[in-house]
Amino acid sequence: MASVLYLALLVSLSCVLWNGADVSRPSSPRSSPACPSGWTKYGNRCFYFYNSQMNWASAESDCISLGANLASIHSSSEHSFLKALVRSKKGSYQRTWVGGHDAVREGVWLWSDGSKFDYTKWGSGEPNNLGGKEHCMEINLKGEHDPSASGLLNMSLKR
Repeated sequence: MASVLYLALLVSLSCVLWNGADVSRPSSPRSSPACPSGWTKYGNRCFYFYNSQMNWASAESDCISLGANLASIHSSSEHSFLKALVRSKKGSYQRTWVGGHDAVREGVWLWSDGSKFDYTKWGSGEPNNLGGKEHCMEINLKGEHDPSASGLLNMSLKR
């Protein structure tokens, strides 16, 4: 008997919830949310230049604590935007961490946000893992490369 009452209660609640739903019109597509204060919107993503020097792993960890990752780059225009963002915040081009790494498998580059590593217009011959010691990616004025992940650099975040 209790199970019948429980079932009746569930059906009643479902009907009440269904009656309150507006099924006459489809929901409108969601616009991309605004960026948090201090972040800069580019395309459908938000970017932030973090003016604090740390190694790559600490930088990615800090990004994650902010609901973000180190920036991934997917086009020449996005690459130019990121470099300009760094310059606007620092007054010059500064070496800055982005999310590229080959820590999982040597020579196989991934983005820390899990997106496809599809951009290839880096500095000549980069990333090249010079001496087998470069596993993380940075952007800078003289080309982009993959320095030792233990170096201290500023970082660019995206969400």
